[in-house]
Order: sequence, then structure tokens, then C-alpha cells
Amino acid sequence: MGPLVRAAVITAGVAVVSVAAIGGGLWAARDDPDRPHPGDVHTSAPDCGDLGGPLDEHLPGAVFDLDGRGPLSGGEGVVCRWTSAGTSDDARQGALRVEFSALFTDPTDAEPVPGADRAREAYEALTPGTAEAVALPTGEGQVWRGGSPGDTELAFFVDNLLVRVSYAAVDGTEPVGADEGRDTVVAFAERIGEGL
Repeated sequence: MGPLVRAAVITAGVAVVSVAAIGGGLWAARDDPDRPHPGDVHTSAPDCGDLGGPLDEHLPGAVFDLDGRGPLSGGEGVVCRWTSAGTSDDARQGALRVEFSALFTDPTDAEPVPGADRAREAYEALTPGTAEAVALPTGEGQVWRGGSPGDTELAFFVDNLLVRVSYAAVDGTEPVGADEGRDTVVAFAERIGEGL
């Protein structure tokens, strides 16, 4: 499979996952979107922001092509995507997806479940047993290889905000290696953390 075809497949996969996540959240919250609790630090999911230097370095020529915001069950989510497939002559082609999930306090139980606890639980459920702990300025994160060669995932949470970073790329005809993928998602997570 050629690099442009591989990058196109990566981009299409990212688009399907992003649309499914937004659509699922909208369906789950179709009756009445949940509201933040006064104790929730993040009362909404943040905007996509500018990834500047790390984006220029790791996905040269990438264009911002998705900014989806919608309610989640018990919160609000934003999905952002940048892709470089076919946008430059650089050998590196791929996609970056960032998901923000602001999880609000659940007041329905006798003892309300704080949003920060919900974010921690979602983080723990998301990260596989093979994940590696990494130190980030915002605290600890977990990084792991995705389901396809060249795919790397990272997740971390800050208060009641869960952040997931997904990076998939090829360099020439080969998927980026595990170490390079790890370093890349960590660089993106550090940049994202600066804006929180």
C-alpha cells in the first residue's frame, strides 16, 4: 500500500471514529444535555486551540479539518482533527485527532459523583493494560500503540476533563515507529496541557 493511500485510509478511519463519537454523544444526550455542577472546574469542553510548533514538526502541511462539539452523556465533548494527507510533498503523512470530554458531577445518586472522579474512571477504563505511564506537566498520562502500525494513543485527565490524543502517520512507505509515535503524542499532550 502506497503512502498516500495509507494516509487516506488513516484519515478516513479517523473521520469515521470522530463522527461516531459525536453522533453517539448526541444520541445519548438527546433528551436534555447535562449541566455542569458548581464544583466542576471545567464547565465545558475547551476549543481545539493552536498546536503550532509540534504540528509543524510532526505533521508538516497539516490542515485543520474537523471541529465538532456536542453533548455527551453527563458532559460535553469536542473532537478536533488535523490531517496532512495530500497537503504537502513531505514524506510524513498522517492525521492527529484530539478529543476533549468535560464530565460533569452526577447528582442523581444519594452521594453525588464528582466530575473529577468520573474523568478518572473514564481514563482508567480507556487505557489498556499495555499502556505506559508518562509524566506530563498536567500530571500523569498513559500512552499505547493503536490498533494499526503507525498508530499511537495517549490519554490524560485534569480535574473533570478527559483528553485523548490519537496520532497515525507514515514516513515515506513505512509507518512511524513506536518510539517516534510515543514522543510525538507526548509533545502534542504537553502543548495541549499548556492551554488548559
